Amino acid sequence: MTSVPETLRIGFGGDIIEPGDTEYEAASRTVLAAGSPVYVLRPASVADVQAAVRFAADAGLVLSVRGGGHSFPGFGTNDGGVVIDLSRLADVEIVDDASHLVRVAGGATWGVVAAALAPRGLAISSGDTKSVGVGGLTLSGGIGWKVRKYGLALDSVVAAEVVTADGELVRATAREHPELFWAIRGGGGNFGVVTAFEFTAHPTTSVFFGTIAFPAAEAATVLPAWAEYLRTAPEELTSVADFANPFAGGPDAPVAIHVAFDGDDPELAAQAIDLIRWLGTVVADEIELRPYADILVDAATHRPVSCS
Repeated sequence: MTSVPETLRIGFGGDIIEPGDTEYEAASRTVLAAGSPVYVLRPASVADVQAAVRFAADAGLVLSVRGGGHSFPGFGTNDGGVVIDLSRLADVEIVDDASHLVRVAGGATWGVVAAALAPRGLAISSGDTKSVGVGGLTLSGGIGWKVRKYGLALDSVVAAEVVTADGELVRATAREHPELFWAIRGGGGNFGVVTAFEFTAHPTTSVFFGTIAFPAAEAATVLPAWAEYLRTAPEELTSVADFANPFAGGPDAPVAIHVAFDGDDPELAAQAIDLIRWLGTVVADEIELRPYADILVDAATHRPVSCS
């Protein structure tokens, strides 16, 4: 294998990280999993992605693709194979202001996307964490704080550029390669490397966001009533609950209802959110009007959700 890196370098303009390099320890792992790949490749262009895919195929090496690196099973790394780390491909571009068409490179994270769209008054319903990759979340569905009004992240996808297993670059839409387009919207992985997505964003305002908490002893009454209310709640209201949170006291932890109301009208927000406040004895109420881009959290402050 000693001659293979030189062969790869001929057609690869990005970073090649091998065991023993100073960056290897950090580059070989994801947020949740350790790995020992032979090479971690960080493409600087789509052509680099194509070269990396062909290299892995020709060398007979297992290939993993990494966006944000938050895969719970650790799909963004491997042992003895090649990792394509897309982090250098992270541009966000407004393609068409009138139709709110946005092109997002495959290595971008949702924090970068939200920050880029905020000055235009636009948003895409996505996850809840800034450092989560656009690719991994979108290809797996993408439940976010605007899901009840705008659907999953994948519902906003209108096109994708995909490097297939043979290293070819194709554009997938409802009309071009429609079966591939269908597959990548919720199919997860193994259909190719998505180097760019095109989303239809939507106009956004600030949103009412925060947490309403109730005593743990009221969980048996609060949670069923909350779930029943969401059947008829306005679509602007997305809400998630957690209870028995091990980071907040386990069985004695408060029942925390996390709320996002998509809109800045205080009267409409109160009408929707007050029905949650009335579910039990409120011990904390932290709802406030915030820019949408600011409600995405850093991974270090993210708390696992037990019920939604």
